[in-house]
Amino acid sequence: MLTRSERGEGRVQSIVWLGIFALAIYAGWNVIPVYLAHYNLADKVNQICRTPKAVRDEQILEMLVKEVQENRLDGYIQRGCFKITTLDTSRRIACDYEREGKVLPGWNRTFRFSISADQPLVF
Repeated sequence: MLTRSERGEGRVQSIVWLGIFALAIYAGWNVIPVYLAHYNLADKVNQICRTPKAVRDEQILEMLVKEVQENRLDGYIQRGCFKITTLDTSRRIACDYEREGKVLPGWNRTFRFSISADQPLVF
């Protein structure tokens, strides 16, 4: 006499779930680097925002452009994207950008990111 597990029931469902799992892994493989690059740049913008007041805004912009190039985001972020405001005790840096990335084959998505840093100046 055959038991339930020997008749082959549930194999199609297992294959479907395996396919869904594989697609989720593939989508993560494509999407996670997009977010990691954004969060890495946002962290660097916060660090640059804390530089002393003696550093001019043009030098700050050069440091930001260097970080954009190191994170390979120069195709998405240009020099004019950054808005730098330096006050007596604080500095604010803001940048909004879009990046298109592949999620699944045949499905591209535009990711919209916003970076805003407002830090006190180090004297």
